Amino acid sequence: MPEYDAGTTAASLGVTRESRAAIHEASMHIIEDIGIQINHERARMVFERNGGEIHENNVVTLPRDIVAACVEKAPAQFTLYARNTGNDVTVGGNESVRAPGYGPSNIHTVEDGRRRSTLSDYTDFVKLSQMESVINCTGYNVCEPNDTDQATKHLDMVERSLIYTDQPVMGSAYGEDRAQECLDMLGIVMDDPDLRKPYTAGLINTVPPRSLDTKTLGGLMTYAENGQPVIISSFTMAGASGPETLAGSMAQANAENLLAITLAQLLNPGTPVVYGVPASNIDARYGSLSIGSPESALFVSFCGQMGRYYDIPSRGGGGLSDSKSVDFQAGFESMLLQTITALSGIDFVLHSAGILESYSAISPEKFVLDCETLQYIDRFKRGITISPDTCALDRMSAVEPAGHFLDPSNDQLEKVFYRPDIADKRSYSDWDTDSTSAVERAHDRVQRQLEAYQKPHLDADIERDLTEYVEDRKAAH
Repeated sequence: MPEYDAGTTAASLGVTRESRAAIHEASMHIIEDIGIQINHERARMVFERNGGEIHENNVVTLPRDIVAACVEKAPAQFTLYARNTGNDVTVGGNESVRAPGYGPSNIHTVEDGRRRSTLSDYTDFVKLSQMESVINCTGYNVCEPNDTDQATKHLDMVERSLIYTDQPVMGSAYGEDRAQECLDMLGIVMDDPDLRKPYTAGLINTVPPRSLDTKTLGGLMTYAENGQPVIISSFTMAGASGPETLAGSMAQANAENLLAITLAQLLNPGTPVVYGVPASNIDARYGSLSIGSPESALFVSFCGQMGRYYDIPSRGGGGLSDSKSVDFQAGFESMLLQTITALSGIDFVLHSAGILESYSAISPEKFVLDCETLQYIDRFKRGITISPDTCALDRMSAVEPAGHFLDPSNDQLEKVFYRPDIADKRSYSDWDTDSTSAVERAHDRVQRQLEAYQKPHLDADIERDLTEYVEDRKAAH
């Protein structure tokens, strides 16, 4: 079977070779002539020592040759190591790395409806991440633990991610102190205080238009100087924090990303980076962010194309929706974004499962529904195996015209056809015996997964050291 060409499909959406070059040129003009605000003194000094100029209001401009040389130093792929070596993942390889939602402060559940999320909710989502096979990175801040001390919540979240899963994790990159504490925790669990391998990734969000803040830059520098990957993302809202034209917002987002990538390479050449564009548009009627839109999908396509243009891994898309409940809108918006994400060749997918309300909420029921969506997409991407054997001529010759191929003893159907867990494929008469909705069946799956969850092994001495470190750091805050 011919291999799937993600680049061709993405290019058909308007991101051609010429348009990629045009976006690059516009971004170079922004970096060289207009400038980007860098609100961290040490970061400005790094740029200045390497040929940059510092202007009024902390705006930095930098020659394009410096940017180009630094981007070339970023690896095209890297391994993110887990405490269970069988769960190591390659970022920039043939398969996407998928992490769940990130940052929502509210949760929707069948029992409670909409409410503020808690640390217990966070723990449940971490367990679901461990249980669902299509999620291969635990992530970080899957939901905000609003019932904990906000100054130390990062310690609680990373501790639970490391104890309750044995997948790769993400950590906080909000300022030097939080970033370093998260890296210290990884050093304990991996028994490698020098962090000789990439063990965690930190999300670095720019502040459109054309700015990076102090905390973000502090986190970026801490991760880079420790050789840990940074996922650099410009969360541009076209028509609000970016120009109303998609091309203008693309150019601005690209410029912000490139300057942040340059900083990482100036600090530590070869630092693993991921190029992210979680951008979308606003709905002009309400002035609200719209992440489940066709424009959001176009930004995903753009992100995958520009990642390949610079030969670095990309981040974008996921199960995104603006819906306020787990309903038809949530389903079709998420399926659109999940499909475009897969077909655009995105390497690292944040917000893979559970997101509602334009990133403001997460739902355990939608989490497992999104995971089933990903199973559908993965089955589609595997394609069809065509050979003399699979053409099944012997089977056809054994069946009379107008006959059938039904055979209760045939176990091949289980192997060749995908069988969903949540989607209902029964006849109406069979379904009518219980009349359950997709949300009700998803709720049942959530409960089954949490009941079946088993904590992965972690050496007792390491877990004790980790817990003691967390307690000590909490006491110091």
